[in-house]
Amino acid sequence: MCVQDVYHKGEESFANGTNDREACPKRWIAVLVQMNCEKKTATQLGKAGYETYIPIQQEIHQWSDRKKKVNRLIMPMVVFVRATVNEEEWLRSQSYIFKLLALPGTDEDKKKFATPIPDYQIERLKFLLEKAESEVTIVANLTIGNAVRVIFGPLKGLEGVVSEADNKSSIVGVMIDGLGYACVKILKTNIEIIL
Repeated sequence: MCVQDVYHKGEESFANGTNDREACPKRWIAVLVQMNCEKKTATQLGKAGYETYIPIQQEIHQWSDRKKKVNRLIMPMVVFVRATVNEEEWLRSQSYIFKLLALPGTDEDKKKFATPIPDYQIERLKFLLEKAESEVTIVANLTIGNAVRVIFGPLKGLEGVVSEADNKSSIVGVMIDGLGYACVKILKTNIEIIL
């Protein structure tokens, strides 16, 4: 029986009173894929039974004769995959995946595992991309400032960290482990500092 069969078999084995799903919970990881193959990769992984997420922001582009809604990739070549540690070997063997992303120098990197991304970070990113009225960008390093919560507007309830501020607005970043911060400009009157 090959490794792929073991991961996708679905039969339960019990050790210490737990089955494999409980012993190895699924968590989000980021995988690096070929340029312009994010959707194809997500489709292939979906067929294999994996939950995937591609961070996309919808924008309206204006041409001289028309307007059109366009989906812009926030992180080109990155697809988030929900998988167990045991499934990572199968993911590494797929030709359309370059590598699983890990923070350099961490235990995961040394052991050749992907760095897990907490569920709440993915949920915050989804919320940010769905509700933001201005362009969301990814910043690798952010000078950590005040933790804030948005109290008004379409992003109400979002929590993040202030990276920059001017007289009227602040740049608020939402952390994504191993990848940096998703940042958006928000009016200062719409945020409060979290103590």
